[in-house]
Parts: sequence; C-alpha cells; structure tokens
Amino acid sequence: MIAATASDGTPLNRKVVDTLRREIEGGRPTVGERLPTEEALCQRFGVSRHTVRDALRKLREEGLVSSRQGAGTTVIRRGSQPLYVQSVSSVEELLQYATEARYEVDKSGMVVADAALARRLGCSASQRWLRVEGFRYLAGQAEPICWTEVFVLADYAGVGLRIGRCAGTIYSWIEEMYGVRISEVEQVLQAEPMPDAIGKRLSAPPGGTAISIRRAYRLADRRLVEVAFNLHRSDRFTYSVTLKRKP
Repeated sequence: MIAATASDGTPLNRKVVDTLRREIEGGRPTVGERLPTEEALCQRFGVSRHTVRDALRKLREEGLVSSRQGAGTTVIRRGSQPLYVQSVSSVEELLQYATEARYEVDKSGMVVADAALARRLGCSASQRWLRVEGFRYLAGQAEPICWTEVFVLADYAGVGLRIGRCAGTIYSWIEEMYGVRISEVEQVLQAEPMPDAIGKRLSAPPGGTAISIRRAYRLADRRLVEVAFNLHRSDRFTYSVTLKRKP
C-alpha cells in the first residue's frame, strides 16, 4: 500500500503525528486529557480514519498517549524526554532513517581485521576496512540519539568522503559509486552493557543497558561490504516491526 502524501510530498500520517506531538509537548491537551475522537481528527486534518489510526499508533509507540477501546486516547506524557522510535520494514526505509538522523563523525581511519574484529564483523582476518564512528542526532535536538560505528570494506572506502557530509545511506552510496547492488541486510538486536564513555554522551545513568543494533550488508554473491553498529539507550528506544503476509 502506498502511503497518502501531502502536496509537499510528506506522508499525511506524519503531518498528523508532528502536529499532535507539538500540541502535546506544548501542554494542550495536558496529561490526563483525551485527544479528540478519530472522527474529529479526520475532519480537522482532512484525512482518512486509517491515516488517523496510524498516527495515533505512532504516538502510542512514542509513549505520549494510551488508547483503550471505548475510552478514547489519553495523553500520558508531554514528551520532555527524547525518545527515539525506529520503524523499518524494508531496506529502502533505512534511507529515511539516515536522512532523519544526522551523523556527526568523531573518528575515521583504515583498520586491518584481527581475529577479534573478524569475529565481530563476520569477515576474514587480515581484511582491510574503513572504520567510522560518531553520534547521530535528530533535527532540533542537542543530545544524540545513538552512537554509530560503521565498517566499509576497503574496496568501497571511497564512500568515506560522503559519510557525515551528505544525507543518505552508506549502502546507497556504495551502489551508486561502484555499480553494485546490496541484496541482503542482516539485522540483529540485543541488549548489552552501556560503555561508560558512550553512556556519558547519551546522558545514560552509570551501569545502564544499551540496545545494540548490528546490520550486515551483503551483495548478491554474499560478499560482506558494510557492517554498522548502533548503540541506543534502552529506556529511550523503541523498535517497531510490521510483518505483512504475501498475497
């Protein structure tokens, strides 16, 4: 299904979400008050009930509201704490994530995989990689949402000139610059201790837990060309997955 968009190309459900979020953060409606009914929101924004329900679902995922059948939708938090909700259901949606979350690079350089790094990446020892690390920020927020470490196979290290300078995904730059195609992205989420240095930048409490996301990008011949690691505060991160049945 293709999402309905406004005249400027922005998905309608995002416009509804952004407007309601701003109002909630501004204190109207206040915590404990109900949002207007779905029918009233449809009329206000000129959108379908499906669009309104999708927008309310996203607000629930952000922890701003709760819904109960027969009782409507109630504001439960004003959103003073930054909370990041990532919803990715296709490789192409990673482009939206990279566009929304700015990557500021702290360090970069070439490394040779020793035995430990080879196990971590799932590659052969002695392979050369471009390693980049830094933090990602959402627009208008001074505090980063996550720490990101990226490894790009040396054969494709030319993309390093764009990392942190251009909006977009590293995998799409590899495709564009080298005429190849990423056919598979393996993704693994797990909980692990938050490193002290990274936790301090993320304003995480000492001894806290991080959510680690590892993404491995492969070509059609199964060659590994990129591995990315993201560390989020566990209390400020929600990952949404939508599973669709095949026709």
